[in-house]
Amino acid sequence: MLTIRQILVPIDFSAPSRAALEHAAGLADRLDATVVVLHTWEQPSYFGPEGVLIAAPGVVHPGLDEVRRSVERELAQFVAGAALPAGTDLRVVSGRPAEAILEAAAEPGIDMIVMGTHGRSGLARMIVGSVAEAVIRHAPCPVLTLRAPQGDAEADET
Repeated sequence: MLTIRQILVPIDFSAPSRAALEHAAGLADRLDATVVVLHTWEQPSYFGPEGVLIAAPGVVHPGLDEVRRSVERELAQFVAGAALPAGTDLRVVSGRPAEAILEAAAEPGIDMIVMGTHGRSGLARMIVGSVAEAVIRHAPCPVLTLRAPQGDAEADET
């Protein structure tokens, strides 16, 4: 039998990730589990005189620290209304979302992933891709995906 003690909740500040966060909080309460809330921050590209300069991980660029702090504040605000258990771990990591989620899921102690999905299909899915699909295919633990409630205006836009 699978024992769930730690739930990873990747969020992107969307309505589906809000639904996932609330569902994970309820599960954690019933299972006496802890929660790790993860937001993946993709460092911006920079345009210089010779074209696009891609920010490499670990390279310090003017203003990046402030942008990261801003993202961390947004994460704290996003989770503020959720009934999360004591000891909830808030993380902001840099990288591609699916890769960062899978890396976090591979850490010892992560027993389940609860994440939102935008439910894109057709051309939009081909162009944008599906983070949830990549996570489901490669995760080392069970993955529960949730869409935002029907009729949610933000969910319909994403």
